[in-house]
Amino acid sequence: MDQGQKFAIVLGLLLAFAILCSGSGFLGYSYGHRVAQAVSYKQGYEQGREKGYQAGYEAGYKASQEEYKPASQLTTEEGAIVLRNPTYQEMRKFLAEDITNLRAYEERDYVCVDFAAGVNNNAEEKGIRCAVVDIFHPEGYGHTIVAFETTDRGLVFIEPQFDREVRLVVGKSYSQINGFIPAPRDDTIVRYVISW
Repeated sequence: MDQGQKFAIVLGLLLAFAILCSGSGFLGYSYGHRVAQAVSYKQGYEQGREKGYQAGYEAGYKASQEEYKPASQLTTEEGAIVLRNPTYQEMRKFLAEDITNLRAYEERDYVCVDFAAGVNNNAEEKGIRCAVVDIFHPEGYGHTIVAFETTDRGLVFIEPQFDREVRLVVGKSYSQINGFIPAPRDDTIVRYVISW
């Protein structure tokens, strides 16, 4: 092997080493950038969410300290009804006094949506803000419950047929996660819509 060939081999190896180093440097930079971006986004999101939640909690708690009045007394000058979010205890007291859950379920005459509408209307008559929650199951079936945005415990879902607190988890069976007798058909929660 002559001097020129040796020089070409050394130059080729140096060039390959330089390309390898710059390639791994670029890959390291790309990976580090993605990781740093994900971590900083998560930290920023958590901090912003916590500050927003705390500000909303304090405003809701302050508003909840006023005494409830019947909806007929909660109107503005324009005639709009003003509703407020209850504390968790106020929600439980309202549900204990409300008699909607004493109605019998009747397949064609009084079903889940009627229970939800009854609780919703009665809550609003007392000046309590209450949402109707439509739950969607596979094959076009559904269910309707209610929700209250409590000032001290956040969003609480209630099964109005029993005045029982329930959980909603998309992808899970409504009856299983809430300890109810299994439904006669698939009651997996596909999605739900909260209407205030």
